[in-house]
Amino acid sequence: MSGCFNHLRRTIGSSAGCKRISVTTTTALSSNLIAAPITSSLDASTTTLPIRHFAAAAAKKSKSVKSDGDQNGLSYRARKEAAKQKRRDTYNRQQERLERIKTRRDDSPKDVKKNLFRSWWDKEMIYHDVLLRKAKKENKPWRIRVAAMVERLPVVTPDMEPWEREYIDLRDYLWTYGKEYPEETGFMYAKDKPEDHIVPTDEELLASLPFTPAPRETEADATGNVKTRDRELKTRVYLALQTAAEGNKSGPRWTFPSAIAKPDETMLETAQRAVSDAVGSDLMLWCPSNAPMNVNFRVYNKNLPEEFRGDYFGEKIFYYRVQYDHGDVDESAVKAEEDYAWLTREEMTKRVEGERGKHQAKFYHYML
Repeated sequence: MSGCFNHLRRTIGSSAGCKRISVTTTTALSSNLIAAPITSSLDASTTTLPIRHFAAAAAKKSKSVKSDGDQNGLSYRARKEAAKQKRRDTYNRQQERLERIKTRRDDSPKDVKKNLFRSWWDKEMIYHDVLLRKAKKENKPWRIRVAAMVERLPVVTPDMEPWEREYIDLRDYLWTYGKEYPEETGFMYAKDKPEDHIVPTDEELLASLPFTPAPRETEADATGNVKTRDRELKTRVYLALQTAAEGNKSGPRWTFPSAIAKPDETMLETAQRAVSDAVGSDLMLWCPSNAPMNVNFRVYNKNLPEEFRGDYFGEKIFYYRVQYDHGDVDESAVKAEEDYAWLTREEMTKRVEGERGKHQAKFYHYML
């Protein structure tokens, strides 16, 4: 504004000859230059001055003009209520859509196996915490035992489920009849040759091979021989040992090869030593990791021999999963009072349940 008054002084004369000057401006809503009349008491003439409205002032005035309504003439409360109604409509549309696309799976039970596992696992962890506190209270150490789960991987693919078989049949049908191409491409089978539209079965494909495939069911499966790896080719089998090495007063029971850890060896080396001590050194293994996959606690009770218990509270049994590479069990290395077998998860769980109850059987079921 000082620049405007300086311009005024230069226009109407020096400040000595000037008396009172009154300036009248007109109100403007934009930031453009406007003309305002200047009235002087010395001279009746009118002088035009440019006055600039800055952007902040113009915006403030514009905001004050629109304070009672938006561009559509709605007040703040009306706009707020409209936004709420829009959210309600969006939610209602989503609920209507979910109601329209309901399927038969919506009412099916959820997380059945997960809840079944948690019902066992949570109690197991509480029991382990109680044992740790008891051992600390009695000031007794734990003995470290390492067990090896020798695993033979599946040799053949598992049998297909009925829905898988139906899917493959439908896929073959669509590949044969599903698309039609122009005749000049030569992609389509001739309609007058029904033999071109026959999809051979698995048995017909096997019969057309120049060699005879090995059977999926072996002689050991037919005779029930569990001392060979050549059985249950569709699933995994594990080397199980019936032994009394764990100090069981009730006699031998089914478990995995295990050994007490020595101070000068790692736990993985203890697992390898447990296998070689139990079934000989001809069985070659592949060890994918140095870390155990599970741990279980076993408390020594008074029924165990005192020379076996010593001054320990119990055992922490670490389980290592190792895989069969080559070789076989050396039956001459197996002790006379012991026995071995290659068992599936279901077979191992069933034998443990018969000896130690359902709780330990669940441990083997989830671990395998």
